[in-house]
Amino acid sequence: MAKKKCPEFENHERWLVAFADMMTLLFALFVVLYALANDSMSKMKKVETSIRKAFGMETEAEGPEGKAQGFQIKDGIFKKIKGNTNRDTLLKRTSPETLSVIQADTAKLEREIYNQIYGVKSIAEQLKENEKDQTVFIASDPDGVRVSLMSRKFFKPSSTELSEEAKNTLSGVAKAVKNLERVIRIEGHTDNLPFNLRGMTNWELSSGRAAAVVRYFITEHRFDPKMIYAAGYADTRPLADNETVEGRAKNRRVDIKILYEGGPVQDQQAEEQGNNQENEGDSK
Repeated sequence: MAKKKCPEFENHERWLVAFADMMTLLFALFVVLYALANDSMSKMKKVETSIRKAFGMETEAEGPEGKAQGFQIKDGIFKKIKGNTNRDTLLKRTSPETLSVIQADTAKLEREIYNQIYGVKSIAEQLKENEKDQTVFIASDPDGVRVSLMSRKFFKPSSTELSEEAKNTLSGVAKAVKNLERVIRIEGHTDNLPFNLRGMTNWELSSGRAAAVVRYFITEHRFDPKMIYAAGYADTRPLADNETVEGRAKNRRVDIKILYEGGPVQDQQAEEQGNNQENEGDSK
C-alpha cells in the first residue's frame, strides 16, 4: 500500500521580510530628511540674522559659549543713505547728546559766518544794523545745522547762476561750513508761483540753484565731492505763507544742511567695525 505524501508546509509570513525591508528604508529616509531639515534650519537662521543686521533690526547677541544674551541693534545698510533727513533716523531718535553737539556747532557756526560777513561786532549788533539786508540765517534742526541763503541776494531773477556780489558772502559761509567736516546737502527751494522759462519749472530752478552752490563749493573751496550733494524741492517745503510778498521772498532760498547722521569719522568707524565682525564670522 503506497504511503500518502505529506502536504508541503506553506509559509504565510513571508511578507514580513518585505515589510521589514520597507520599514528599514523608510526609517533611513526619515533620518536623512530630519538631518537635512536641521541643517536647513541652521542655514536659514544664519540668513535671517544676516538680513536683520543689514537692515539694522534687532538681533540676538551671543555671549560666551555661543549662548544668546539679550538683543542688540546695530547700524544697517541704511546708515549711509543720503535721503530726506527730516525723517527720524531708522535706528533711533536723535539722542540728547547729539542735540547738544548740534546746538553747540550751530552757535559756533553762527559766530564764524557772521564774523566773515559783517566783521568782528557782536551778533546782536550785526543783526540789528543789517536786519533789512540780512540774507543768511543759521538755525539748528533735530538732524543737523541749517544755513539759509535768501535767493534775492545770491541769484538773479529766474536764473541758476550765482551773482558776483554774492560770492564774497558765500565764500565766508563755505569756509565756516567746511570746518565741520560733515556730509552736506544743498537744498534749493522756490515759492509757489508758476514758473516756466525755456521749459524749466520750479523743480529745475530749485535743483539748478542748489547745484550751482555745490559746484562753487567744489571748484572754489575744494570740498570733497563725496561729502556734498544737491537736492531740489521746488515749492514743497515753504517756510512762510506764499500768499504774501514777504512770505514768498523767504521761501525762495537755498539751504545748506549740515547732516549729523554720519560723517567721515563715524563712517570710517562703522566700516572698521563691520570688517571686524565679518572677520570674526569667517573665523568661527
